[in-house]
Parts: sequence; structure tokens; C-alpha cells
Amino acid sequence: MYKILAYTVILILAVANFSFSQETPVLTAPELINSGVKKYNDKDFNGAITDFTKAIELDAKNLEAYFNRGVCYNSLQDFTNALKDFDKVVELDPKFNDVYNFRVNIYLKSKDYEKAIGDYDKIISANPKNEKAIMMRGKLYYAQKDYMMAASDFDQVIELNPQNADAYNSRGQANKNMNQNDNAIADYSKAIELNPALAIAYYNRALVYSFMQKFELAIPDYTKAIELNANDIDSYVNRGTARYNANDTKGACEDWKKAKELGSKEVDEMITKFCK
Repeated sequence: MYKILAYTVILILAVANFSFSQETPVLTAPELINSGVKKYNDKDFNGAITDFTKAIELDAKNLEAYFNRGVCYNSLQDFTNALKDFDKVVELDPKFNDVYNFRVNIYLKSKDYEKAIGDYDKIISANPKNEKAIMMRGKLYYAQKDYMMAASDFDQVIELNPQNADAYNSRGQANKNMNQNDNAIADYSKAIELNPALAIAYYNRALVYSFMQKFELAIPDYTKAIELNANDIDSYVNRGTARYNANDTKGACEDWKKAKELGSKEVDEMITKFCK
């Protein structure tokens, strides 16, 4: 068992054997770890790294020293060295689950989604009810266009927490990309029911209605998305297109011009062609 203490970031504090010698003692690995933890708490990350490195020199298999040093590197945004230390921790003890929470964030920053999913697998294996981890893994599957696996993860999140509006919205996205438009609309509608301020759910539902050429339903959803986010360029662009397809050229031009005012470049051709 490893003793874990909750600091701003989790660190491991070793139990030190303090020397009472009259001479200046040579610090043991546990004492160096304690010293490093204190320096970490004082935000002296480089000093802490020095102590943890010395502990590793004394004990090359000291998991606590590698983990703590990795956390310090992570705090300094030195993700290359942090990853090396976290990999060493996994090598020493693959069941030390705290390390995966740190390592997965490094993989996310570098967009190494395959490895991130692998670490989320381990996190979820240790705690099958980890709603946040399952949700994040689902979003990574979605980013990789593995919509079936994404939907499966969002199903699990909804089972764990039926009030999670984001999970319904995300499952709606997966369903849309699997051409299950009715299921997508049902998911977006449930997300809106749970969180009426979730602008992205209105926008996503509007896109599906537009695809289905149900412009009379799409336009109110784009409008609601704009009410919730007045600078939503995409909603102005797409509401303009829906209005044009609903034979409201005047309204379409108003939306496209507003999108241009907000910075859109894609509407220039439409304004030139359709707006006199």
C-alpha cells in the first residue's frame, strides 16, 4: 500500500527515519522524499525535483520518488520529463492508479488519443462508476470517429447519471454521425429538457432538422441558440441558410450580414449572390 496525501496535486509522503547523529546526516531516500514534498508545497518545484532525483539515485526502484518528481515536472509544464517519470511508475507498479490520471492529461495535450483511451481504460477498470472518465473516453472515441464506441460510453454515463445533459447531447452527436437522426433529435431534446440553457444542444438539433429539410423547426432552434450566445457565428450562418431555403431571403441576408459583422468569411459569396 502506498500512502497518499491530498495536496493541491496528489503527492506521496514517505515515512522518514530521522537520524539523531551529532554529525550532519546523509539523508536517506525517505527523508529526501519528505524534503521534496515540503519544497513542492512551498512551490519550489526545482528544489523538490533535486530531492526526488537524489532519492532515486539512492533507490532506483523508489516509486514514490518517480511519481512525485513527475508531478513536479508536470507543474512546470515539462511534460516530456513528467511522462518519462509516470511511465517508470507504471513499469514499477501497473496497479498504481493515480499515475494514470496525470499521464492521460499529457496524452490529451499532445492529442495522442489512442494512448489516452488506454489510460482511461485502466482508470475505468479500477473504478467502473467513474462518470467523468467514461465521458472523456467517449469524447475521445468520438474525436476518432468511432461513433459506436462513443455512443456506448455515453450510454454508460446516462445509466450512471440520467441527469447528465452533456451525455445526451454527446450521444446525439454520435447518433447523428451514424445517420440515426430521430435518435439524435430525441437525445438533443432530452439534453434541452435537462438543461434549457445548453445552447449547443439547440444548435445541434437545428442542424439535424436542417438536414431533414424541416426548416420550420430548425429556425427556432438556431434562434434559441443565438439568444443564449449572441456571438454564435455558426448559428447566424446556418439560420440564414435555413431562412433562405424557407423562402425568407430578407431574413437570410440579415443573418449572413450579422455573421460577416462577427467575423465570418464564408458568407461573402452568399451575400454577393443573394443579397441586393
